[in-house]
Amino acid sequence: MQIYDRIKKDHDELRAQMKRLEEAEPEARGELFDRFKVLLWSHARVEEAVFYAPLRGSDETRKEILEGLNEHHLGDALLDELEAMAVTSESWAAKFQVLREITEHHLEEEEEELFEMARKVLDDNEATFLGDEFDRRRQSVAEALVPVASRAA
Repeated sequence: MQIYDRIKKDHDELRAQMKRLEEAEPEARGELFDRFKVLLWSHARVEEAVFYAPLRGSDETRKEILEGLNEHHLGDALLDELEAMAVTSESWAAKFQVLREITEHHLEEEEEELFEMARKVLDDNEATFLGDEFDRRRQSVAEALVPVASRAA
């Protein structure tokens, strides 16, 4: 699977989790948010290391990569703020809506703009290698972020 397909797969899962979270009753948000945080954070870190890194040096993609890194930073900050709030509050729901809007904008830009630019920089073999590497690293990072107590349950 090429890197574009692999990232799109994560994007679709992020969209589905955001929708579930937004539609959930306030009392049910905690566990859903925990899973969403792991997915969003692990996706962003692996994407930066595997996909963004080889594109950052190209004139074709540098601007989009820098913008993407800043959007990841904003998402991280909002995750930290949400973590410190009661998931049952209206303020939490409003802040999550902001995170969702920023995240959806970011996902769309990657899929509609960055992927096209990246195809001019990466050949098919590189894109396939990066897709495999993304899979390998993403699984490891996500597993490392799940609390040990949750695994034993």
